[in-house]
Amino acid sequence: MNIGLIFAGGIGSRMTSATLPKQFLEVHGTPLIVHTIQHFQDHPQIDRIAVSILPEWRDRFARLVARYELTKVNWIVDGGATGQESRHRALRAVANECPGDSVVLIHDGVRPLINAEVISDNIATVLELGPAITSSKCNETVVSSPGQEIEDVLPRDFLHFAQAPQSLRLDTAIDIYDRAVAEGENDSIDTSTLLRRYGHKLFRVDGPRSNIKITTAEDYYICRAFFDVLERNQIGG
Repeated sequence: MNIGLIFAGGIGSRMTSATLPKQFLEVHGTPLIVHTIQHFQDHPQIDRIAVSILPEWRDRFARLVARYELTKVNWIVDGGATGQESRHRALRAVANECPGDSVVLIHDGVRPLINAEVISDNIATVLELGPAITSSKCNETVVSSPGQEIEDVLPRDFLHFAQAPQSLRLDTAIDIYDRAVAEGENDSIDTSTLLRRYGHKLFRVDGPRSNIKITTAEDYYICRAFFDVLERNQIGG
């Protein structure tokens, strides 16, 4: 079984919108969270979808699920105080009903420019090799600069930007998240960080640079421009 786990428990404090969490902002009349989930809904290898959402926005999200006929959404879970807690709660809900060897693709609710190929490659990599981390090649020079002074210039040949999905077996996910909480950690950056902490090998899945997370207003406008291009190509094609 392959599960898409979408976490959307943040409030988007770095966005300029004061009325809506960023996952509910619309692009072409459709909320970002729906754009994101639709990729998993439409993918033939995805069996079910779990979503962790802000508790106070749960009813609104449930109405979106019905309106857009997101029939694979099987779990709607209240998000926690941190991203780690939101992911952990959703994993627990999935584990109550699914076998431990299920593949779980953990993805940001505000990363709507994913594509079917990335989802397929994540599933294949987990099945063939182990935990899969979507990433894109670093095409800029990277510097280390704890303060204003640059400490080091890093060779970029082997550098990649980690993205999402970050995918693994369900039993592995439950193990690393349970261990983190037992050790007092409740705010890890992402799943790949926990996997490395507990000694797991990670395998790269190449993703497009366009697979951005909508964090700032600038990201939102880049995303909207990308959808504009897609729409023009569809009309012209």
